[in-house]
Amino acid sequence: MIDKIAFLFAEGLKNFLRNKLTNFLCVITILINFTILGTFFVVGFNTDSLVDFFRSKYTFEIFLNDEVDLKQSNTIVTDLKANSAISSVMLIDKEKSADIFLKEFGENVEDMLGYNPLPISLKISLQKDNFDLKKIELLIDEIEGYNFVDSVEYRGAYIDSIEDRINLFIFLFLVLVIGIVFISIQMISNTVKLSMSNRSDFIEILQYNGASNMFIKIPFFIESILQSTIGAFIAFLLVNYSFIVINSYFNLNIQVDDVLWAWMIGLSLIIGIYASNRAMKRILL
Repeated sequence: MIDKIAFLFAEGLKNFLRNKLTNFLCVITILINFTILGTFFVVGFNTDSLVDFFRSKYTFEIFLNDEVDLKQSNTIVTDLKANSAISSVMLIDKEKSADIFLKEFGENVEDMLGYNPLPISLKISLQKDNFDLKKIELLIDEIEGYNFVDSVEYRGAYIDSIEDRINLFIFLFLVLVIGIVFISIQMISNTVKLSMSNRSDFIEILQYNGASNMFIKIPFFIESILQSTIGAFIAFLLVNYSFIVINSYFNLNIQVDDVLWAWMIGLSLIIGIYASNRAMKRILL
């Protein structure tokens, strides 16, 4: 039994080393495909945190009328905090507004005009959980109707469109996965067919001696397993190192799934074994 296993493994390894150019091209194809696929896996893995990041930017600013004083503003802040859709309210008084103007434009508004015309404003941060854009828009419409409000500045629709694009990206990712799987199957199938064609004499000898189809297939399965494992593993190393560099260079915190290597190699093996079996079924009738 051990001799048979050793023989089959040795033949599979010989097949892999014998067809150097064909197997090299197959490994490169798997490497390119799974580098792309692994990159999208990482981006997909970080999609939730990306959505949370954009939702953390769901804010709007309320500019109060000039007649509203600081005491009244604090009362308004307390009332707004009671709303379940609002996570926090930051009061920006006239002095803070002047400081912001100075940082943005490099000019002191009081020195320019002799007084501070900037209004008191409230920066509202919204809850990320169970976010509902329609409810927020209704809330803003209600706030705009208050007599103490001069105007409301809100860019939620723009951020919401970004979330729509993220959802579109997820759909395109699924289409890409299907495309990559199809290309990999075709490439591995063609490699196995060529390998079996080159070993037709060997296959005939095994068949003449009563070897089963499964016995004949195993060396070619081993060849495909080597192709899939090497290509996917190098792809994982490339993806992992690339995101380490990106995180370091751009000061980001993109997380790579701890079991990404297992997903990539596992999927590649499934594709490789399926493609090999598909090709061999057509030859070993």
